[in-house]
Amino acid sequence: MSQFAPFGTLFRYFALRFVAWISLCLFSLSAIITLIQSVELYRRVSNLSVEKPEVNFLNMAFLNLPTVIETILPFAMLCGAILCFSSWNRSNEFVAVRGFGQSVWAALGPTLFSAFVIGMLFVTIINPIAAITSSRHEAHMNRIFGDSDKSFSVSANGIWLRDKIEDGKLIIRGDALNTEMASIINPVIYFYQNDIHLEAFYRANFMQLTDKGWILDQATRWQKDGQQTDLGSTILPTGLDALDLRQSGLLPQSISIYLLPGFILSLERAGIPAIQYRFQLYKTLSVPLLMVGITMLGARATLTNTSRGPRARLFLRGAVLTIIIFMFSYFMQILGSALTVPMSVAAWTPAITVSLLGAIILARTDES
Repeated sequence: MSQFAPFGTLFRYFALRFVAWISLCLFSLSAIITLIQSVELYRRVSNLSVEKPEVNFLNMAFLNLPTVIETILPFAMLCGAILCFSSWNRSNEFVAVRGFGQSVWAALGPTLFSAFVIGMLFVTIINPIAAITSSRHEAHMNRIFGDSDKSFSVSANGIWLRDKIEDGKLIIRGDALNTEMASIINPVIYFYQNDIHLEAFYRANFMQLTDKGWILDQATRWQKDGQQTDLGSTILPTGLDALDLRQSGLLPQSISIYLLPGFILSLERAGIPAIQYRFQLYKTLSVPLLMVGITMLGARATLTNTSRGPRARLFLRGAVLTIIIFMFSYFMQILGSALTVPMSVAAWTPAITVSLLGAIILARTDES
C-alpha cells in the first residue's frame, strides 16, 4: 500500500506536522490577544469612578478564550499553513514528495484533511463551548460595568410579535420589548379567530410571558362589535416559550450551533427578525470548507515560492490574503444584513470562493 494513501505513514507524518504548526500559531495568537484584552479590562476597571468591584481577571480571560479562538481561527490557519509549508519548502520535503511522482493533491492531501477536521472540531466542540462561556463572560461584564440595559429594545415603530395559539393567532404591537423579563410595554393585542377574522383587540400597560400564558396588567378589551370591557389583570393563551423570548436579546455568538436552528424558527414564528442568527448559523457551518480553502491558498503562496525568498515576503503575502478574506466576508455580511442577497448566499460565499480559488490555482500549478 502506498505511504501516501490515507492514514499511511507519510500521510500521518505530514498531517501531524501541519496540525502542530496550526496549534502553535493558534496558541500564540490566543495568548497575545488574551493578554491584550486582560490589560484593557484592568484599565477599564481601574478607571471606574464608582467603587471598584472585585474582578478575577484570570477567570475572565479563560471565559473569553473560546470566543478568541473562534475569532482568530482563520488567521491562525493561514499563518500556520504558511509557516508549515515554508518549512517543507526549505527542507526540500515537498520537492522530494513531488519527485516520487505524486500530484500536488496527493502531496497536500494530509494537510487538506487536517484542515477539514480542525474546522469540524470547531463547529462541533469549540462553538458550543464558546457559546456558554461567552454568555457567562457577558454577564460578568454587565455586572462589572452595569450594562444591564442591553436587553431592553426600543425602536421608533415599536416591536411586533406573532403568537400562534390553538384557535387562532395573536398579533402584538408594543413600544418596547424587555427580553430579560420577557415583557412588553404598552402592548396592543389583536386576536384573530382561525387566523382570518378579527374577533377582538386588547390594550394594556404591561404584559409578561409566563408558563401560564401572557399576563396583562390593566387590560381593556374591545369586541368586534365595539363593546368595551375593562378586564384589569387577565391571562391570554400563548404558543411562545418565555425562554426563547428572553434569549432573543442574546448575541448570535452566545447561542450554540446545536440550538440555533430551533431558536431561529421560534423567533420567526414570533415575528422577531432572525437575520443575524441565520447568518451566524450558515457562517459557522461553512468554517470547515473555509479552512480547506485557506490551506490551499497558503500552499499556493508558499510551496510555489521556488526562489525561497525571505520569510518577511511570505508574511506579507499572508497579511494581504488575510485582509482580502476579512474584507470580502464583511462585505458579504453587509449585503446579507441589508437583504440584498439571501443570507445563506452571504454566509457561504466567502468559504466557497476561497476554496474554488485555491483549488483552481493549485490545479494550474499541478499542470505546469
